[in-house]
Amino acid sequence: MIVFFDCLSVVFLALCWWVAVSSYPSLPETIPVHFGISGEPDNWGGRWMIFLLPTIASLIVALDLFLFTRLEGTPKMAPAMKLPLHLMILELTALFAFITWRMSEVAFERAKSLGVRVLLLIVMAMVGTSVWIVIAGKIY
Repeated sequence: MIVFFDCLSVVFLALCWWVAVSSYPSLPETIPVHFGISGEPDNWGGRWMIFLLPTIASLIVALDLFLFTRLEGTPKMAPAMKLPLHLMILELTALFAFITWRMSEVAFERAKSLGVRVLLLIVMAMVGTSVWIVIAGKIY
């Protein structure tokens, strides 16, 4: 299951980069870079900022996978935490890919907002996974 989560994380990461690279040449000079609680864009920046989320997502995935392999089998990481930690990476990369896609959709005026429903679903999943990680760490 962990390998499946990691493979999906790489797929979402590739999708995030694909959206950024493929949309960049056609993007307007300013794109939405921040969305308010309602999902409406409330801050705009240069089109180069489309690469910000894929870069951050890549760093998170690389650092987390590096740390997980280093901590695996040590007393610092409970074995029960392994699966939810890899699930959290998957959820984060899905979140970053979704936001990158919606940034481009709003910039191209094909959407008006971030799409709060899907965002809430991803965040709720991440909260559930966080609780799972805490419980798994305490059981150990």
